[in-house]
Amino acid sequence: MQQIMSIEQSIQFFTALNVFAIGLSHLLRPKIWVEFFEYLHLKGNVGNIFNALLALGMGTIILSFHFVWSWPMVLVTLYGLSQFIKGVIYLSFPSVGLKSIGKVNQKAKKFKWADLLMCMSGDLLVSRLINDGAFV
Repeated sequence: MQQIMSIEQSIQFFTALNVFAIGLSHLLRPKIWVEFFEYLHLKGNVGNIFNALLALGMGTIILSFHFVWSWPMVLVTLYGLSQFIKGVIYLSFPSVGLKSIGKVNQKAKKFKWADLLMCMSGDLLVSRLINDGAFV
């Protein structure tokens, strides 16, 4: 009999894939991310809304199906919560979002550490899912 992943495990896998792919992309191609955020900043409020909706979408999907507070899967919940809060703040106070995306060039070197952490988090989540038998 084939076991189906639970909703929580599916969201954990979804999050692991996303944070790993984004983190790896940032590590390997940081300049394209700087270009992306510079482009959003040039678009003003429209760029801010786009950025906010990406975060809000990710955050609400995660939080709608994942409210787990045990280690290490609490990382998924916290990531979802942080993305939701970011989206709400950027939509409610556009100047905060614009200021943040306007500083991306200054933050580019700091991306490496955050991106490495994202890759490691994605790996940790998938490893935990494998150990929990989610892919059996």
